[in-house]
Amino acid sequence: MSKPLLKDLRELVTANIITSDTADQIARYYQSKKEAPGEKFNIVLGILGALLVGFGIVLLVAHNWDVMPRSVQTIFAFLPLAAGQALCVFTLLKKRTNVAWRESSSVILFFAVASCMALISQIYHINGTLDGFILTWLLLTAALVYMMRSSLVSLLVIACATWYATLVGYQNIFSYHHTDIPYFYLVFLAFIGPHYYQYFKSNRKSNFFHLHNWFLVISTVIALGAFAGKSEDTFQWIFIGYCSLFGIYYLLGESVYFEESRLFANPFLIAGLLGTIIIFLFWSYDGIWNELRGSKENYFRDLFQSIFFYLSFLLLVLHIYLLINLSKAEKGLYNPLRLSVYVFAVAVLFFAQIPFLGLLIMNAWVLVTAMFYIRKGAIKDHLGILNFGLLIIACLTLLRFFDDSIAFVWRGLFFVATGIGFFLANYLILKKRKSIS
Repeated sequence: MSKPLLKDLRELVTANIITSDTADQIARYYQSKKEAPGEKFNIVLGILGALLVGFGIVLLVAHNWDVMPRSVQTIFAFLPLAAGQALCVFTLLKKRTNVAWRESSSVILFFAVASCMALISQIYHINGTLDGFILTWLLLTAALVYMMRSSLVSLLVIACATWYATLVGYQNIFSYHHTDIPYFYLVFLAFIGPHYYQYFKSNRKSNFFHLHNWFLVISTVIALGAFAGKSEDTFQWIFIGYCSLFGIYYLLGESVYFEESRLFANPFLIAGLLGTIIIFLFWSYDGIWNELRGSKENYFRDLFQSIFFYLSFLLLVLHIYLLINLSKAEKGLYNPLRLSVYVFAVAVLFFAQIPFLGLLIMNAWVLVTAMFYIRKGAIKDHLGILNFGLLIIACLTLLRFFDDSIAFVWRGLFFVATGIGFFLANYLILKKRKSIS
């Protein structure tokens, strides 16, 4: 515990503000808080050490690999696997309560399995695909999440499952070959669900919980498009699906479970907010609307055969459910961003043949969202929120600068008006603060 704090406690006791017993309790409390970072530091060092040892062994073996006979190569292929299993058994028997041991040994075994598979495939010339390799790797190691109670392996499973989804869903996206759907990605997400739920219920302030949130958000944003296939008839529904996903994230970020979190500890709010605005800005150009003109033969037949249509519809239903629950405890300002997915869906589905109205809706809704945050920042006297609203308008203005259909004079006036808006809004807020103080 810091010396200034001890000095302050002694002064408070001398001044009869607190008793000596209270001072001792405060000292013990801060002493216990001081011990916690040490445990976290040991976990980080253990994980880092495990990774370095594993990579070092791989490099040492690789240096003399070509001169070894096949039998010796096979032994070395299984050696890291045996060592990893031995470490995990030792940890379960002797160090079960030690987080650093659990995480380190499980990470070593996780990568040892991949190393063994790769080496055996190379030694005996076993053919296969990269997505098949990753799938087998995950099927063999995912159980470590629960056997070793390893959160780091859980994060690695999310990362590798995302890798698998991109390989399966995106690899033939620009060719004439059939594009597969990465169903196993959903299986792995469901598999780690109980582990995540345990953190959610009992340890929401943990760093591992925040890391899981970030990994899940980034993973689902990357992997969602892998379920779209190659049907052109799902073009609008791809954006509706993403808009629904970002809307769900935004509602989760505003919920009672995350509303008290710091901004960077709330990836749901960040992804939901930025993702929704980016989609609306993207659709504020007329070029993409021209792609939607004209009727397509067998549109509904092909649409109903696409799994992405049902996935997007499911996300929409989930968004409605969360919105209803959040509206029951609604407090404060009306928030247009919560309804953005419905505005977007109506615009792209019902005004696809009328690009002018679709463009008008998109640009108007961006301005409505920006004005909402400007007003919210002014009411709360928060320059960050206010400037975020102004930044949305600035982005819209910047995009219009590259729009050839608008005259240079109007583009210049847009920039001047936005700059004046930034200056006046910040000046008025600072003037208000100064008058109050």
